[in-house]
Amino acid sequence: MRIAMVTRQYWPAVGGVERVVENLGHAYVLRGHQVTVVAQCVDELHFGRMTHVIRERKIFDAFTHHGMSVVQFRPSRARRSLLLPLAAELIPFGGRITRHWLGRYSSAYYAAVVDPVLTPLLRGADVVHMLGSNLLAVGAVRSAHRLGLPVAISPFAHVGEWGDDSGSVSAYLNAEKLLATTRADADAYRSLGVPEARIEIVGLPVPDAVAGLDELSGEPHGEPMAPAPPAPVILFLGQRRPTKRHELLLAAAELVWERHPDAHFAFVGPGRPLPSERDPRILDVGRVSDQARGWWLQRAEVLSLPSVSESFGMVVAEAWSQSLPVLVSDIPVLRELVEVSGGGIASAPDRESFADAICSLLDDRERCRQMGRAGYEYWARELTPDAVAARHLAIYRRLIEERRASASP
Repeated sequence: MRIAMVTRQYWPAVGGVERVVENLGHAYVLRGHQVTVVAQCVDELHFGRMTHVIRERKIFDAFTHHGMSVVQFRPSRARRSLLLPLAAELIPFGGRITRHWLGRYSSAYYAAVVDPVLTPLLRGADVVHMLGSNLLAVGAVRSAHRLGLPVAISPFAHVGEWGDDSGSVSAYLNAEKLLATTRADADAYRSLGVPEARIEIVGLPVPDAVAGLDELSGEPHGEPMAPAPPAPVILFLGQRRPTKRHELLLAAAELVWERHPDAHFAFVGPGRPLPSERDPRILDVGRVSDQARGWWLQRAEVLSLPSVSESFGMVVAEAWSQSLPVLVSDIPVLRELVEVSGGGIASAPDRESFADAICSLLDDRERCRQMGRAGYEYWARELTPDAVAARHLAIYRRLIEERRASASP
């Protein structure tokens, strides 16, 4: 099967969608399929809607990664000049009009302008899989259909924040299948008007988080690690964005220390540094390699994710790949994950509740181990790249067969 995966950013840019494309595409290659990744960029910068109009991304040469061909979708400067009407969003009140009243029409205009650039990159595929939303999603669906190709779309939307504009919704309604991560994620798309019959729940592909560790030393190849802090370690792993609410965990630490004074809190991932004057039991690790992520997951007692908005929570599955129990905020997607797996606790996202939940886990290490084992079993059964790829491939095959049947005289 020849699969075209369309995305805004791809490796070496770092992010959740980038990891999904990499893990899923690599699993396809291992199963003998031909994969082309069509990406706008591979650099890790803020990606605004007006990037398409005012500041296009850096040019990159086509390359191969994990057996996948990676090519760039980049309209010329002359073609981007045709998109200047979309810059009305930058005018006070213009953005509101464009996004909410005329969004469907402006996104259709965008798709028509970029179609001559996008169509050649999709030609030769059997199926197109769009990962993301907004203008590029509308363009990918239009160009694929002009080639007679079926389209599946994984939006990763956060309703109320992004992915619920009228243009994105039109892409969801026109794609043959919308692929949701969980039941809660699927509910969000139903609320936007996507018919039940078009939605499939497929999970996300998450590899073993320590696959790159040296089996003898337990350390990442070529990356010496500092001594592990005294146990127990409560781990925050991810970007320090407002929706991740790492500061909630920071605030809960003082309450935890009243019962567990030896507990350490490690904050691993990019973002604004923590205050320089802080308790030595607060570890500001910062950005690390993929191998070091696994190293921390192996050494932690609990992973904590106090997010107020998630479309899945890949770090939760990464923790389960190492039999690590999780403490997550009680929002629909994360609550569903811990309920169906038994791999952790969902808590109200406030300082006192998180501190009580952490202490309850540290008070009962056997319960911790049982949750970690349950999480691992769920990950091994449902969320490995091969398991998730198998579900996607079955959907692709059905779409291809249905497209061929509808095209037959």
